[in-house]
This record gives sequence, C-alpha cells and structure tokens, in this order.
Amino acid sequence: MNKLFLTILATLLLALSGCGNLSPRHDQEIDNQNGRIGDIETIQNGIKNEIGKLDQRNDIQDSQIGQMQQGFANWQSNNSGVQILSGSGGLIFAIFAITGGIVMVVFVLHYRKEAAKQAKTANILAQQIVCKEDKELVNNVFLAAMNTEVEETMLRVFEKHQK
Repeated sequence: MNKLFLTILATLLLALSGCGNLSPRHDQEIDNQNGRIGDIETIQNGIKNEIGKLDQRNDIQDSQIGQMQQGFANWQSNNSGVQILSGSGGLIFAIFAITGGIVMVVFVLHYRKEAAKQAKTANILAQQIVCKEDKELVNNVFLAAMNTEVEETMLRVFEKHQK
C-alpha cells in the first residue's frame, strides 16, 4: 500500500510541475547576446553554399561522363543509346571472334590448295594410264575405285582423257 501511495504521489508531482526548463514559454524571450544565433545562421548558409557547389561539380562531371565512350562503338542520343562491344567483355569477345575468323580462313585456304593439288594429280595419273592404252590396267584401276566415294570422279576423269 505504501508503494502504491508513493507511486501516485510521484506521478502527481511530475504532472503538476511540467517541463518548464526544457521548453520556453510564450512570454519568455530568447537570449541572443553576442549574436550567437546570427553566427549559427551564417555557418548554416556557408554549409548550404558548399553543398550547392558540390552538387554543381557533380552535375558537370555527370555530363562529361555521359559523353565518354567505353568500347568500339557507342551511339548515344540524349539519355539512351546502343553500345556495341563496350567494356572488357566485348573487347575479349571481339578478339576471339577475329582470331577465330582468321584461323578458319587459313584452314579453308590450306585445304582448298590441297584439294586442287589432289585433283591435278588425279588428272595426270588418269592421262598417263589412258595414254598407255592398257585395257587391263584401266580395268584394275576401275575395280580399285569401285564402291568408293571416288568411283564417279574416276569415271569422269578417264572419260575426259579418253576423248
């Protein structure tokens, strides 16, 4: 009971006294001796000016970065654009694509040259076999080429040289 009475008494004392020291009353004046509030406003205005300058610098850098190109092709119009092969990934892709194309061209040229040599060799051999006029040799060559993928080619080459 004693604790309850003390709790109610403390609550009443706090409610009646209020917080007079923390908030100024309407009739109270703010003490502004030596221009302290004016100094605070000056400092605040200086900070606002510095923030404005930083914002302006940021806008300038933003506009300069927007015009930079980071790839082989970079077409921009206003705030949108198409970037082809931009950055290191695009550069690596381009290098591999160009290298692969060059290697493929080299292989194609090499095998084309080899095919031309083989065709010329087959023509010379067919011409020499036909010039011998040995029917048994011609039949043996046809039997060797029979049932292979070169059978039709051998027939055309021999017919061409027999004429």
